[in-house]
Amino acid sequence: MGTIARRVQELRNRKGWSAAELGEKLTEKGVPWDRFTVRALEGGRRKNVTVQEFLALAVVLDVAPVHLLFPLHEGAYEITPNGSLFKTGAARHWFRGTEPYPRGDRQMYLSERPERELNWPGSIPESDWTEPPASSDEGETDAGR
Repeated sequence: MGTIARRVQELRNRKGWSAAELGEKLTEKGVPWDRFTVRALEGGRRKNVTVQEFLALAVVLDVAPVHLLFPLHEGAYEITPNGSLFKTGAARHWFRGTEPYPRGDRQMYLSERPERELNWPGSIPESDWTEPPASSDEGETDAGR
């Protein structure tokens, strides 16, 4: 959580926003935060964020989620609480889906990768950024599952 908190504060300051302004922008995106919530995260008093909060932070701060989760500088990054340390760059690749977890099942990883992503990195077709058709699950989405 420390990296997310530091990155949020860095990006908020770079944009010249107060904690209240960031809270307002998150609230506009459906994540009801206020300045106290922002300050609690940045100050380390808030120990977690939901997936929806994390993604909304990335949207309003104009960064890819990977750049909130991992530091920009190279170093060691602890992926799991048991102390499995990896180089930050390798952890970023795993998170992006471009490389399997080093101690994982490579065959399983590759079998679960969508066929159209096998030749990535590459640009994402513009059509992937359009609104999807309404689902038959009455508006249910994958967000936060």
